[in-house]
Amino acid sequence: MIPWRGRLCIGTYNPGKLIKYGLLVRMVTKSTSGYILKLEIYAGEGKKLQETIFTLLEPYLDQNYHDHQDNYYNHVTTAETLLSRQVRVCGTIRVNRGLPPEMKNESPSLKRGETTFRRKGEILLQSWRATRVVNMISTIHDSTMVDVPQRNEEVKKKPICIFQYNTYVHEGC
Repeated sequence: MIPWRGRLCIGTYNPGKLIKYGLLVRMVTKSTSGYILKLEIYAGEGKKLQETIFTLLEPYLDQNYHDHQDNYYNHVTTAETLLSRQVRVCGTIRVNRGLPPEMKNESPSLKRGETTFRRKGEILLQSWRATRVVNMISTIHDSTMVDVPQRNEEVKKKPICIFQYNTYVHEGC
């Protein structure tokens, strides 16, 4: 969201965000450098979310790219469709975006550091509890846990999909 308070017919208002008024911009960036590869400014067209994703990723389809995206864009059916177009995805996923019912029931009872996962072909759905439950979807990873060094020189075990998601999405920004 680019902050904007002036008069504009394509302005967006989202009361749940820190920046409530502005221009909604969806973009594809290179995770290692942060350079913008393609962007689309939301203009109130009413395009479906999956159409927007495919419009942005059009130049990268059928080329074996990896796409890391947040929970707004991820859905099991979107992951299946992108996988059929040779784009692998990894990211957080909302509970109502295709998580199986047994995972929804198991996730709240996970203790700190515990994980549960399900596979649907090449799609991995994994839940892991740190301070809260994090739900992930990946067509890149398996359910392997890796050692991640912490600031206080401790080592914490995290699912590899969460470790790489944090590396490419948050540190690349």
